Amino acid sequence: MTPTILLALFIALAAAHVISEGFAFMPGRYFVKPLLMPALALYYLIAAETPNAFMIAAITFGWLGDICLMIPDPEKTRRYFRPGLVAFLLGHVFYIVVFASYACGMGMFPPAAWLLLVPYIATGAFGYRLIGPHAGAMKKAILAYTVIIAVMGTATVLPLGTASLAGVLTAMAGAFVFIVSDITNAYNKFAREIAHERVYTMSTYLAGQLLLVQGYLMF
Repeated sequence: MTPTILLALFIALAAAHVISEGFAFMPGRYFVKPLLMPALALYYLIAAETPNAFMIAAITFGWLGDICLMIPDPEKTRRYFRPGLVAFLLGHVFYIVVFASYACGMGMFPPAAWLLLVPYIATGAFGYRLIGPHAGAMKKAILAYTVIIAVMGTATVLPLGTASLAGVLTAMAGAFVFIVSDITNAYNKFAREIAHERVYTMSTYLAGQLLLVQGYLMF
């Protein structure tokens, strides 16, 4: 299969999943969601000239997080939320390694680009301010996760000056919408329920994952 076909497959699965979430069609949710990250990983493997093992690890931990969060929790014990949080956190750590290691040692980062780190730091701080007071026993875990996602966002800026501008901007956009997805999901769980939250969370999450991968492929 060509990369174009695999990309179209991922987009079709993502659209089917988001539509299923919008209509609360549970069979669509449970059958499609486990296929999303494997489809993205396969696209990356075929499209990349030399696949990066850390990128595959990032996508894999995203898949593990997906599996944890799709397990029903009618009593809202958050039993599966915790391992899901750890899986996504590790996925972000691997994304940090991917983008930071690409820029490491190049010494070409434009001084003015430090300003581009601000949106990620500010968004993370704003998200924690919204969620932290409601997180209870998980407050420290949420703080740690918030720091990691903010660092992940800033890591996508670091290849500026060494990678293609289009690729860096694409990865930066992916990191930002991924952060928005995480904040939306956490706010819904800890602070206040959001109508159609899963549509917003999954659409931004899937867009974020795709843009991070696509941006790196464009480097």
